[in-house]
Amino acid sequence: MERIGFIGIGLMGSQMTRRILEAQYPLTVWNRKKEKAGALISAGAKWADSPKAVAQASDVVITMVTDSAASEEVICGENGVLEGAHPGLTLIDMGSIAPEMSRSIAERARGKGIPMLDAPVTGNPKLASEGKLGIMVGGPKETFDACLPIFEKMGVKIIHVGENGKGTTLKLINNLIMGVAIEAVAEALVLASKAGIDPQKVLEITSVGGARTGAMETRGPRMIKHDFSPHFSISNMHKDLSSALKLAEEVGVSLPAASISREILRAAKSQGKADLDSCSVITVLEALANTTVQVKN
Repeated sequence: MERIGFIGIGLMGSQMTRRILEAQYPLTVWNRKKEKAGALISAGAKWADSPKAVAQASDVVITMVTDSAASEEVICGENGVLEGAHPGLTLIDMGSIAPEMSRSIAERARGKGIPMLDAPVTGNPKLASEGKLGIMVGGPKETFDACLPIFEKMGVKIIHVGENGKGTTLKLINNLIMGVAIEAVAEALVLASKAGIDPQKVLEITSVGGARTGAMETRGPRMIKHDFSPHFSISNMHKDLSSALKLAEEVGVSLPAASISREILRAAKSQGKADLDSCSVITVLEALANTTVQVKN
């Protein structure tokens, strides 16, 4: 089996690497904070002292880091993956980064003779632990076909979108829908509360019919409980909606709902909530309406 290297042991990466280990792939890992990899090392993964060392020990290197700058650094920077490039190596970036950065990294990887796939995911840590992520992939089709068995250990919906940058573009589109949907759920719950309707009733009625959404089902209960522990943070959602709006400007598309949703996210960031889950946007709307969403007794 291919030797897999994994860089980035965060909320998602820690679960994705578990799936790889359970499938019995030899696994080498690196993370900025080694302690986050402790459980994986105990479970059989090997530690490398740098992304370069991960690449030298691997046939396929997967990166799952925070943003475009982080991906560029661990792949193209000093002691990065490309410094450890060797014949037969494949690079897969599974972070949510800007499409132009995906294309730039892919070009630099090609200069080293290394094929790259951009393969961001949709889902949460629980789905990652179950191998039920959605994975959208850009890059050479033959590289995608070769890596499909690895993707199948982590996801249930795996789509090849086209050339490099198309996977990250589809991720922006996916997150645009989620960002706007979370904003809509927050608005609905605040309106219900202000109008004297138990917000739990909103969850119940929207579980059927055309208003049913994943955002209501997964984020609605957390909003009512004011449980804002991070699954996908305000900062990350703001980043993705900003990237989607930049792409829209480049291709000549208007995104009015996404623009409004980003401004509420910006307000939440300004209030010091960048690291909270994106569903904490409800607190901004609560303040505007001078109300608090809570279950009626």
